[in-house]
Amino acid sequence: MDEELTKIGARLLELQEVDTARRGLAEQIEALPQKRTVAALRAKQAEGAQRIALIEEKIAEAKQQEAALSKDLAAVEARISEEQGHIDEATDHREVTALSTALDALAQRKDALENESLSLLQKQQDYENLKADTAGKIASLQAREQSEIAAYREQASALKGELATLDAQRKTIAEALPAELMARYDTLATTKGGIVVTRFKKGKCLGCSITPPTGQRARIEDSDEIEACPQCGRLLVVEQ
Repeated sequence: MDEELTKIGARLLELQEVDTARRGLAEQIEALPQKRTVAALRAKQAEGAQRIALIEEKIAEAKQQEAALSKDLAAVEARISEEQGHIDEATDHREVTALSTALDALAQRKDALENESLSLLQKQQDYENLKADTAGKIASLQAREQSEIAAYREQASALKGELATLDAQRKTIAEALPAELMARYDTLATTKGGIVVTRFKKGKCLGCSITPPTGQRARIEDSDEIEACPQCGRLLVVEQ
């Protein structure tokens, strides 16, 4: 067998090993668990932000209601002061009785408004507490996210370092192979799932297990260039 062809075959097999390792590293980087964890943490943060937005709407609504009650309360207090003035000026017993009855009703209305206002203030405080609690949980999620990102970067950096070394090895091997053969290799790599090169040993393709007819076998074994398997199309490295 031609010595140069033997070297080319060895380089092709080495190239395939390097490419297999490169794919493995790329898959490891893609499959790092921190990526899924970070995505889940961000989803929870988004949920928390939506919850805070709803809470803020409830707080604004309660404040509007409380402002309206304050106006009503001020109006009732003004009426009470006015009615009290009328009582102080009244001289007729029946008029005083009627004014007193009206004043009692106003006092009851004032008490009801004050109680409702206190209830709204408590509701606002409850919402504020819930908002603060949610914000605290979001902050905790953000801290976890940063920790996961740091871990991802550390692991990905190490793997990318290994990948860069393999890329350099691939470049060296590719430069030592004929350009036309590299073009064939790269084209096959897109259709053969990365298994582009296989051994042809004792008249058999070890990639697809075919044993070609005698004439094809002789052509493959005696050729002065890299042949392709007549069935699977992979590049064949002939071994005795």
